[in-house]
Amino acid sequence: MNKVLSILLVAALAFTVKAQELNKTQISKKMQEVTPFEVQEVNDDSTGLYEIVTDKGIFYATKDGKNLISGRVYEFEGGMANKTQSRISELAVSKIEKLKDSFVTFKAPNEKHEVLVFFDVNCGYCRKMHNELSQYNAAGITVHYVLYPRNGIKDPRTGNTQFSNTYLTMQDIACSPNPNISLDMVMRSNELPTARCENQVAENYALGEWLGVRGTPAVYGMDGKQVVGGYAPTNKLLAVLERAK
Repeated sequence: MNKVLSILLVAALAFTVKAQELNKTQISKKMQEVTPFEVQEVNDDSTGLYEIVTDKGIFYATKDGKNLISGRVYEFEGGMANKTQSRISELAVSKIEKLKDSFVTFKAPNEKHEVLVFFDVNCGYCRKMHNELSQYNAAGITVHYVLYPRNGIKDPRTGNTQFSNTYLTMQDIACSPNPNISLDMVMRSNELPTARCENQVAENYALGEWLGVRGTPAVYGMDGKQVVGGYAPTNKLLAVLERAK
């Protein structure tokens, strides 16, 4: 009799724990109620947590919905692999592919490598990198500039009610008849005529936020993984790319 009661008690406890778990829809709703982030998907994760994919990155939540976790998950086995970063890179590939036509691309004549460069028109090292663009191209490196106003889309000095001047300049570039020439003109301190159109500068910025860009220039591969954290001369960048093959 005691054995039967024990079995029933265990079953009841298991049912109670299960009943307290929130489903993916409930987790998504709760996340969007308490944060300004857009939830794109909620998945079961091998950690036993929910993986929450948002427009600002990946978060984790306990199944009962009581705890939200922000940070990187590492696997003890396999050399402390960064599980979260691998997932971010995996999801980034499709984001990059969708935005590829919006990048300002300087293609190498004899292309061996492609890189994304998160680029701000007011960044000194971005200017230095652009001045050496012909060297990158000559080394077989195609450069895709991702228009990334590093201080944000809106100007905090106006209470975030107006677009920043940097963002507006990037719109001028994106909406010009020839974005390559326009970007080059801006880097040579020339002013552009105002140009407005449907563009994806905001989406370019969101991609950088998703990947965790913290400064410019930031060089990434087409797989969403960071290559170097800032400016790198041609020989250094080429060496890093060759090692990563």
